[in-house]
Amino acid sequence: MNITLKKVTCVVICAVLLATLGAGCTQLSSNQTTQSGGIKVTDDAGRTVTIAQTPNRIVSLAPSITEDLYALGLGDKVVGTTTYCNYPPAANNTTKVGGFSTPNMEKIVSLKPDIVFVGGLNNETTISALDSYGIPAVVIDPKTLTDILDDLSLIGKITGTTGNSSALVANLTQRLNKSNATSNATQTRVLYLVWYDPIKSAGADTFEGDIIARAGGINVAKLATVSGYSTMSKESIVALNPTVIIANSAMNSTVVEQVKSDPALTTVDAIKNGKVFVLNSDVISRPGPRAFDAMDWIIEIINQASQ
Repeated sequence: MNITLKKVTCVVICAVLLATLGAGCTQLSSNQTTQSGGIKVTDDAGRTVTIAQTPNRIVSLAPSITEDLYALGLGDKVVGTTTYCNYPPAANNTTKVGGFSTPNMEKIVSLKPDIVFVGGLNNETTISALDSYGIPAVVIDPKTLTDILDDLSLIGKITGTTGNSSALVANLTQRLNKSNATSNATQTRVLYLVWYDPIKSAGADTFEGDIIARAGGINVAKLATVSGYSTMSKESIVALNPTVIIANSAMNSTVVEQVKSDPALTTVDAIKNGKVFVLNSDVISRPGPRAFDAMDWIIEIINQASQ
């Protein structure tokens, strides 16, 4: 090889090395920008939260949020949940960090989470404590079925699972749109029992009230101007005469028989016609994907009652 050829070869090799190193440096710089900038989101408490990078270790402080995470295929990243997080069954194998309103902060910190999703019942003390440890906290607190769709999209954005969240939201939206046709066609009076003796029901401004309305039912608690979860007199129930009574399964197992045999309620259509039902409280009261199952069940119940 002559000297000229050697020089050309050397120049080419150096150029290739510089190009390779330059590309590597450019890629590294790009990654650093993404990680340092992160993404900013607004949570359900109206807080602006910055997440530096896609989280790999997640703690959930509400059963409904845990169900959201597993539904989005994030079960392998969930390292901690509350003692009440029992669905799906795999959630029982996660480290338990206490109740959703009284979590054990030391245990949460020991799990080294990249993010903690906080429910509506978590107090400000919990969020402040997480902030003091530099752990991002995002509040997920849907009030309606449509809010659930928004929050699934939000979680998908934060966790890098937008493909899964988009598919799930599309499926649930289709079911919700189907319910709209049902709600326009039926006018069945529904009493939802949160508790019995004294009778407590869910008003129009409750999550269960939204499900009843979406399923095509007229919430008698709304007609009675009940706000939140409040008591209703037996006299008002008789006057409103619900066609269907749905009892929360969290009550004792004899509550249906108590309602049916209550002498003050014997004239109510739901009792006369045997239209008293029990629904799983975890499904109807948790604002997660299974709430749409509760909606479908109530649609079926209403259809049966209207025949």
